[in-house]
Amino acid sequence: MQDSSKLISTQIENTIPQFIRMEYPNFVDFIKYYYEWMEQQGAPYQFIANTLNYADVDRTSLEFLDIFGKNFLQPLPDVIYDQNNIATLVKYIEQYYSARGSEKAFKFLFRLFEYKNDFDNELEFYYPSYDMLRISDGKWVTEKSLKIIDPPDEVMEWEAGQVVGETSGAIAVIDEIKVYQSTSGVYIAEIFLLAFDVIHTTDKFICGENILVITKELKEYTAINENIFYDIKFDIDENGNELCGKFYIPDQRVKIINSGVGENARVVIDNIRKGTVDSFSIVDGGSGYMVGDKVYINDGDYGSGAYGKVTEIDGSGAITNTELIFGGHDYQQCQYVIVDSINGSNAILMMETENVGSVLNVEIRDFGINYLTDDTTIEFNTSMRIINVDKDGFVGEKIVGDNSGATGVVEYWSPETGVVSVNITSGEFVVGERFTGQRYGGSAEIYDMSLAKAKLVEGCLCNYKGRYINMDGHISSLKYIQDSYFYQMFSYMLRTSKDKEEWHDMVKNVHPAGTIGFSYRDIISQYFIESYGGFISPYLDTTEFYKFRWQPEDDERYDSNTQIKQYKDIIIDDIININNNNILNKTGFCFGSEINITD
Repeated sequence: MQDSSKLISTQIENTIPQFIRMEYPNFVDFIKYYYEWMEQQGAPYQFIANTLNYADVDRTSLEFLDIFGKNFLQPLPDVIYDQNNIATLVKYIEQYYSARGSEKAFKFLFRLFEYKNDFDNELEFYYPSYDMLRISDGKWVTEKSLKIIDPPDEVMEWEAGQVVGETSGAIAVIDEIKVYQSTSGVYIAEIFLLAFDVIHTTDKFICGENILVITKELKEYTAINENIFYDIKFDIDENGNELCGKFYIPDQRVKIINSGVGENARVVIDNIRKGTVDSFSIVDGGSGYMVGDKVYINDGDYGSGAYGKVTEIDGSGAITNTELIFGGHDYQQCQYVIVDSINGSNAILMMETENVGSVLNVEIRDFGINYLTDDTTIEFNTSMRIINVDKDGFVGEKIVGDNSGATGVVEYWSPETGVVSVNITSGEFVVGERFTGQRYGGSAEIYDMSLAKAKLVEGCLCNYKGRYINMDGHISSLKYIQDSYFYQMFSYMLRTSKDKEEWHDMVKNVHPAGTIGFSYRDIISQYFIESYGGFISPYLDTTEFYKFRWQPEDDERYDSNTQIKQYKDIIIDDIININNNNILNKTGFCFGSEINITD
């Protein structure tokens, strides 16, 4: 509707002088009717008076709206014009143009074209580079944290804030906060830190000092930095050597006894030393052996290569001496010794070593809270090598020394190595005595024993063992070798239910330069009971194809998640030909086997 205040015909009475209106009324009427004619729809003045309206996309005529579309929406296909409000598209098209080459532009087009009335779905993107194998690309993190007791209710607001040690001057950024309860019900806030200052490193925090937390909103809180189970330090013997023990294995637990208020710490053996065989000791020389018989240790998972020979025997052929020729390498557990002889039998030899299986370091899986050196005792299990075993199956058994009366519980037993790990509960076992299991009655003789001894090192900074947070770069991961085509840095794939011919030309206008695009489409056919097949094809000048695997209807081995190799693959170069394919007509089940590209 025209604005009457802008019409000339309505202003005639007020603009022509009075004497003319009085003396020449016919002339005034002529001028008025003339402008009324000029103001009619389609007349010249009607266009002049509504120039601004025609320029307004919301108020313009249908003819001008079509021109707007051709000028501003030229790259979009006709189907977009038919299904959407052109005026709205023109107003927002600038955002589309500014986002060309990005995911937003693709999603804008497919929202107009494919998902117009389906707000629960969106165009899916997949970047093959995410699943491309890169050497040494695993993401490795070493986490550090502080612990405080009874945190305030606002503790979760501390994330991304800054923490400062008031005594030490240490500074760090708070990366994450976890709040949980200890065994006794005490609330603990564990504050994971990011070091950002080379001078004020996180390692400088002091136990028991006040820490100041400054949040992103510049709110300030204070708390006390609590003691935790920081590390261990091995005892030293009279010769100055660390008492790291022998014959331990990784992941064995370390017992922590606390007489104070410390709780929740959990420690296991992390790494052990590997070594070589130093000599062969003779427990029983047997009989019937000859000088020169080979003495060796079976190669296996615990080391390899050690061997020697028999050098002396007595009148009955019992071995009285051996010579070690090569000590082998990388032994991490003791092994039984084998004598290769034609007539000899019943000899028992043991490998001797200084450090195989000694504890290198422990892994603290939970640093606990409130641990102090004076009220904390660390106990390793006693490692025993046993011989003359009668009825094994010691794991979980309570054993009793036949002579000493000592008791313990067997937590580990390896028949391959002859080693048991015993949690001593009372007394001290003696080398050479037999012990007996109280449940099944099995027994064995103790050949030797070893015990690591250590003390707590208290601290306040939890230094977690480094770990990979993903499988990138791992040879055994579900990654693909770069092929510089699909699996490369500059490729991407769209997943859509529309036929490629419907949007092929449209996406050319948003396709990023220097990249290659692929598409994936689910297929539904009257011959499929289940299907997860599809195709991948580049946007430009590449043949599409569909690959399926079929199997007879009465085959009970059908599993939609399993590729059945013995059945024939079917490759069809056009979706239209699926229903006309004679092989598919014979199948009861048909499902997608794999996704490939053909030129």
